[in-house]
Amino acid sequence: MRIDFDPAEMSRNEFYKLLTAVVVPRPIAWISTISPDCASADLAPAKF
Repeated sequence: MRIDFDPAEMSRNEFYKLLTAVVVPRPIAWISTISPDCASADLAPAKF
C-alpha cells in the first residue's frame, strides 16, 4: 500500500513528526573486539 504525503497540506508539527520518523531511525550494530592475548575487550555501536 502506498501513501502519498503533500507537505504543503500538512501542519509543521505533522511534517516534522513524519520526517523524524522516516529519517532519524538507523540500524545500529554492536561491534566487539578482543585483543589477541584476551587482556582487553571493546564494545561499540556502529551506524550504517
